[in-house]
Amino acid sequence: MKLVIPDLSQIDIIHHIEQTCFPQAEAASKASLTKRILTYPQGYRLCIKDDQVIGYIGGLKTNQTVIDDKMYEDTSYHHDQGLYQMIFSVCILPDYQGKGYARKMLMNYIEEMKKEDLKGIILTCKDHLRPFYESCGFTWMQISKSTHGQAKWNDMILKWR
Repeated sequence: MKLVIPDLSQIDIIHHIEQTCFPQAEAASKASLTKRILTYPQGYRLCIKDDQVIGYIGGLKTNQTVIDDKMYEDTSYHHDQGLYQMIFSVCILPDYQGKGYARKMLMNYIEEMKKEDLKGIILTCKDHLRPFYESCGFTWMQISKSTHGQAKWNDMILKWR
């Protein structure tokens, strides 16, 4: 398994993975994913196993410690010199789920981000995913103010400085 920075030629597979892994109300549109990757491709990684894209992870950068709903659609909230890497999506295709790929992808991503001039990584997740993220080093901060997709979210953070 390896992680690579995507380019726009891979937007269709990224969009397919997003639509497959998230409910319709929560999944990013192809236009939104395109804007994000054009804005900050370095914040994204494709997960590749045996020359097949099986998932992706990524987001933009910010100086905030929580993700606001507006950040999902408006890339103007991205800050190139931001201190926190946001993760909007951690997605593995269903045929590859339950085999440890999401954990490997996330842990590799964390190690790559630690090489950047960042304080840490932030994300939101649903209740059932809190134990997964906590086992990867994230700390629960609070129930999120996010209403993205009309779901309940938790603000999570991983700090290394």
